Amino acid sequence: MYIREIAEIVKGRLVDAEGQENNIINDFETIYNFVKSKNTAYFSPNKVTWAKELGRSKNAKEGNDLIDKSNGEIGLIITENYVDHMEHKVPQLIVDDSVKALKTLAVHIRNDFHNPVIAITGSMGKSSTRMLICSLLQDYHVLENRGNNNVRAAIYANMLKLVKNPDFAVIEISLNAINNKENTAIYLRPDIAIITGIGAAHFSTFQSLEQIAEIKSRIFKGLNHNGTAIINSETMFADYLKDRALEYTKNILTYHKDNTVNSDFSPTFVQYHKGYIEIGLDDNQGTKTYKLNTISKGMVSNALAAFLTLKKLHIPINNEYVESFKPFSKVLAMKPIKTLSHKVTLIDDTHNASLPAMINAIHAFNSQTQFFTGHKIIALGKINDLGHKSTEVHAKLIDVLNHSNADYILCLDNDLRPVVNKVRNKHITWYPNKDLLMNDLIHLCNKDSLVLLKSSSGGTEFPEIAKALPRRLTQFELADNFGDIFEEMSHLGQSYMIVDNKTNNIITSHNVEQSQTIEGMGPLLYYLKAIDDKLDNVILTMQEWVTNNDKHYTGKQVDLFTLLENMTSSPHPSESYELVNYLFKNFANRKKYIEEQISKFDLSNSSAINLTGRFRVKERQCYSVLDLFKLYKAYKYDLFKFNNMFILGLKYKSGFIRGSEQTIIFTSYTDIEQLKSKIKF
Repeated sequence: MYIREIAEIVKGRLVDAEGQENNIINDFETIYNFVKSKNTAYFSPNKVTWAKELGRSKNAKEGNDLIDKSNGEIGLIITENYVDHMEHKVPQLIVDDSVKALKTLAVHIRNDFHNPVIAITGSMGKSSTRMLICSLLQDYHVLENRGNNNVRAAIYANMLKLVKNPDFAVIEISLNAINNKENTAIYLRPDIAIITGIGAAHFSTFQSLEQIAEIKSRIFKGLNHNGTAIINSETMFADYLKDRALEYTKNILTYHKDNTVNSDFSPTFVQYHKGYIEIGLDDNQGTKTYKLNTISKGMVSNALAAFLTLKKLHIPINNEYVESFKPFSKVLAMKPIKTLSHKVTLIDDTHNASLPAMINAIHAFNSQTQFFTGHKIIALGKINDLGHKSTEVHAKLIDVLNHSNADYILCLDNDLRPVVNKVRNKHITWYPNKDLLMNDLIHLCNKDSLVLLKSSSGGTEFPEIAKALPRRLTQFELADNFGDIFEEMSHLGQSYMIVDNKTNNIITSHNVEQSQTIEGMGPLLYYLKAIDDKLDNVILTMQEWVTNNDKHYTGKQVDLFTLLENMTSSPHPSESYELVNYLFKNFANRKKYIEEQISKFDLSNSSAINLTGRFRVKERQCYSVLDLFKLYKAYKYDLFKFNNMFILGLKYKSGFIRGSEQTIIFTSYTDIEQLKSKIKF
């Protein structure tokens, strides 16, 4: 394409182009760093225009400002504003509206392109499907998305690149590119349009799955009557998608993993092995077996979509290309890790997550557990971008986790806390922060264990666990006789510091770095609130609490000061309930107070998860001797208002013991007398 042709198409004004009007442009870039040739035109994004029309970040730099003015290897600059002081005479095409020019030229080039265009969308699997199709077409010149850039601007940018006249174009399209604002599929005009599935995602933007299905189906609007729609028939709204496709073409093909279900394309068998899957497909010579280097059941669906596409293109499937294909590095990739004492296998799938993708990951994990003799562990972060549907969508994981093969399930993020509480007959725990989860997870990774790590890539700190875990494991050695995780954490967490009563100086300490508990400090914080409020002693009548017994029963009268004194000596849960009921109007007030205290004293955010402070498998609580020391410095006299000890915890005790000259602050001990012997009374 000549420079002068481009100018005529977009109706722009050529500057600095004398003698260069017939120079050939055979590539276009909207990202300056990729401009490497005098045959490449740079479409310079105008900051205001592109933000308004294409949703480009308002913080993105002006396209012209990115240009290296000493660079002579630029074929053409298409811009709204002339670029001054270029060291070389680079032709510039000045346009009134760079987005309009981009679209006009992209549509023109697409209309001149006559080789097959394949477009792919879906809530899950579109990138993997696109990558596999391109891998199977590696004997040809194929145009595809750069990375997974699949928004509107990227679609137009790829349409410009059709000027290269590739043999095939394989373009994935996001909701952004076919939503209410603009349907780029109409201009892309795919010959084959694929929908890989409809799933729970984007609920911060869209209201329902039905709306997502409707928008995804808009990809079919670009098809002509000779085009082909390829649909995953096991997805939600598959029949709806077929009906929408029929509005634009009669050529509809479906695929399904189960060959007992009616579809146009399905495997004769799917077999799961350690680290890979085999798929059988019938052809004229019998059944051929293809090996996928993945454990993802979802990848089986993506492979069927890719195989069906090649069948439609009348191109044979190269078995070597199938076997050598590798999806994203974090798509259910199995990674062996050698610790100082044993081997662990991680399945890192933290690249992204929709509900179907998370369920697929758990099913993939289940298919592999038979090959491992150690702990089978699932560690999850939340599915991001669910908006008001978060609770509803995450709840669909409950049954999946109940039927998983996991020995242990560890969950991060508030969105997963209701899930944890409803999963039955599983050792499942919710964690308030990534560091605590990481600490427990490392100790659960025993010899020949298998660990699935799954979360969204954004909106959660969970991917930081996946990133740091391999390194942490290589430096870790697990004791041979390591037992129950919480028992062992209590033993490991035994620590103390001895403090001078007058100066608050730490005289000596033990194991402060590993200090931890498995219970919370709720009763201590409620006690301190009562002290701060300077409450008068009153008579309380104990209400009906789920923990009541013969000693703590409904209707029993107890005065407030006795209740406070009891807080200092491993209080019974009913006593904590009663004190909280008196101190706070409701749950929200109590929660606000706890959060304020944690912030005020810079305590661990795991210090007080449930009301009573009791240990529960499903709620991981933890505080350290340093947390206790911070409160001691603020309340060193009030803590000992009723006696010279303040003890928290039932089996494993933490707290303060005050002597005549020193105070010992400690966590996770069973023998209080042992601690008393370390100070003078």
